[in-house]
Amino acid sequence: MAKPEYHQCNQRGGPMTDSSKDQLLEIYKLHAELADRVSQRREGANRLHVSLLLGFLVFLAALLRFGSGEIPASVLLLFSGIIGMSISGSWYIVIRSYRQLNRGKFDTLHKLEQKLDYPFFEREWEFLKRGRDRNRYWKLTVVETLLPSIFFLLFFSLLVIALCMF
Repeated sequence: MAKPEYHQCNQRGGPMTDSSKDQLLEIYKLHAELADRVSQRREGANRLHVSLLLGFLVFLAALLRFGSGEIPASVLLLFSGIIGMSISGSWYIVIRSYRQLNRGKFDTLHKLEQKLDYPFFEREWEFLKRGRDRNRYWKLTVVETLLPSIFFLLFFSLLVIALCMF
């Protein structure tokens, strides 16, 4: 006897009943919601890092404009470069971590979709040419990591300027 197709089988390889299909759909919806929550947390982390860096730049500009008291400009720039590079670097790492977490969640969703009647995310990904065609879709992580990289280079420049002042 021919074995049913994979998407029509339950976890043990037997045919799926209507109740197991409903259960699978509920698991799928829950997992899609969890993936969306990860994306929301990722957005919150991005806002936090942007706020930290912009606040730090405003503070630094005020110190340079109105004077830093006894602290020489070279020392101020040196520590500013180190602090700014640290915040930018941590932001980059957080983005990469969320990317890995989302990749795992979407890989799991794709596996669940194989058992559903219509693979929503898989079809969307096919339409977007799996992120290989930049005319259709730019991978979010590529765009997202651009800003922390720019900030990192800015603060690295401050560090180099500070070292040249010694």
